[in-house]
Amino acid sequence: MRASQIKVMLLATLAVMLLAGCEADGSSDSGRKKAAAPQTRSVDQDGDGVSDVLDNCPDMANAMQEDADADGVGDVCDEDRDGDGVDNGEDNCPLIANTDQADGDSDGLGDVCDMDADTDNDGVDDGIDNCPFLFNPDQGDVDGDGVGDLCDGDADNDGVDNINDNCQFTANVDQADEDLNGVGDACEGDRDGDGVDDSQDNCLTLPNPNQDDADLDGLGDVCDADLDGDAHDNDQDNCPLIANGDQQDSDGDGIGDLCDGGSGSMEDTDNDGEPDVSDNCPLVPNGNQTDSDGDGLGDVCDDDGFTCANHATYSPLTSATHNAKGGSLGGLGEPGICLGCSVDNPERMIDNNVDTFAQMNIGTALVYGGAYVRANAKDNSQNVAASHVGFVVTDTTSPLLNIEVLGNFITIRFYDNGNKVAERVVDGSLLDIDLLGIGANTNQRFLVTKAPGSFDSVSLSYAGAFNVNKAFRVHDVCYQPKP
Repeated sequence: MRASQIKVMLLATLAVMLLAGCEADGSSDSGRKKAAAPQTRSVDQDGDGVSDVLDNCPDMANAMQEDADADGVGDVCDEDRDGDGVDNGEDNCPLIANTDQADGDSDGLGDVCDMDADTDNDGVDDGIDNCPFLFNPDQGDVDGDGVGDLCDGDADNDGVDNINDNCQFTANVDQADEDLNGVGDACEGDRDGDGVDDSQDNCLTLPNPNQDDADLDGLGDVCDADLDGDAHDNDQDNCPLIANGDQQDSDGDGIGDLCDGGSGSMEDTDNDGEPDVSDNCPLVPNGNQTDSDGDGLGDVCDDDGFTCANHATYSPLTSATHNAKGGSLGGLGEPGICLGCSVDNPERMIDNNVDTFAQMNIGTALVYGGAYVRANAKDNSQNVAASHVGFVVTDTTSPLLNIEVLGNFITIRFYDNGNKVAERVVDGSLLDIDLLGIGANTNQRFLVTKAPGSFDSVSLSYAGAFNVNKAFRVHDVCYQPKP
C-alpha cells in the first residue's frame, strides 16, 4: 500500500472519531439547537387548559383568567387583587379598591365594603364574605378566586364545572382517571385535595387541612351542619359557633345570649337610629319608621309595595340626570354563558313611575351568565350624594318551568367615571323552582345597600350558576340622600 493511501485512510479515521466525539458531548450544531429550543405554546404546568406563555398565572390553575385590576396578573396569584396599592393580607377591603383604607366605624372593614350585615350568620360581614348566602365561617377558597368553595361553580378553576369534575378541588383539565373509579388520577386518595388522606379525612367533600372539629363529633367543621353540636343547624342557630341548646336571647336581637352576653344592648344593624328590637325594618335604614299601611313593616321593606318618588327618605334616579341601558352577561370575553338573554325597556326603571318596569329575560344561563340594567350619569362630574341606593323589583310567574341553582344572585355595582368602585350582593338562594307560577314570589320588594363615598352610576345584575326561563323586573332606582 502506498504512503498516500495510508495517509488518506488515517485522515478519514480521524474525521470519524472527531464527529463521534462531537455527537457524544452535545457540541454539534444539531445538539446545540435541541438544547436551546424554546418552550412550546402547549406547556401548561398548572393544568388549567391555558398554555404558560398565555397564562396570567402559570403556576396556579385559573381557567377563566380573572384579573380584577387588569394588571396582567391573575387574581389567584395577585398579591394586590384590587390594585389599590395595599396587599390583600393587609387590605381592609381586598376585592374593592380603596387606597385610603377609610374605616369610619373602626371595625376593621373598609367603608366601601362594610355592609354591617351578616345574612348567613357565619360571623363574616356580607361585604367581605366570599359566600354571603351560605354559612362558611372558614371562608374556604381553594382556587383563590374570591368565591368561596361552597358557592363556586368551578372550585378548582380548571374550566370543568364541579358537577362534571372528577377532582373538584384539584385542577385537572384532562380529567384522567386510569382506574375508571370516578375519582381523577390527580386527586386519587385525597379527593378534596387538602393534603389529608381520604382514610383519615373528617370531611371528604370539602378541603380542611387543619381538620378542625369544634364539637368533637368526628365530622369536620367545614361540612358539619351543626357546628357547635347543640342540635340547632347553623343557619337556624342564633349562636352557631357556641353551643346554646336553649337559644336564650334576652334582648331579642336575634343573637343568642352566649354570643352577645345577653346585655340588652340596643343593636342598630342598619344605623338608622332605631334599635333592631323596635325597628319595623331592621336591615334597611328608615329613621322615620314610615308604615303607610300600618301592617308593622316599614314601607322600605314591605312586600306590599314601595315607591321612592313619594317617600320622605328616598328619592328616585330619573332620566333628568341619567340614561338607562341593559343587556346580557356572558360571552365575548366575559365569564359565563347566557343564551336567549335580553333586557326590555331599560329606560322605564328611571321614568319615575313604579307601575312600569324594565324586564330582564333569561333563557338559559350557565356559570354566572345572566342580565343587567344600569343607570349611567349623563354628566360624570356630577356624583350622586347618597348614603344608600336600592332597586324596586318584582319576580314574574313562569308560564311553564323556571329553575335556578345558585341562580338568583342579585348584585348592585357602583361606578365613578366609568370605573367600578364597589359591589354588593343583595339577594340570592341555593335553589328556586317555579312550576306554572307555583312557588314564585311576585310581591314587589326593595333591594337596598350602602353606597360608597363617591359614585355617579349604578347597575343591578341577575346571575347564577344555572338559570332557565327566568324574567325579573326593575321598577325604580332609589337613593337616600346623605344627611
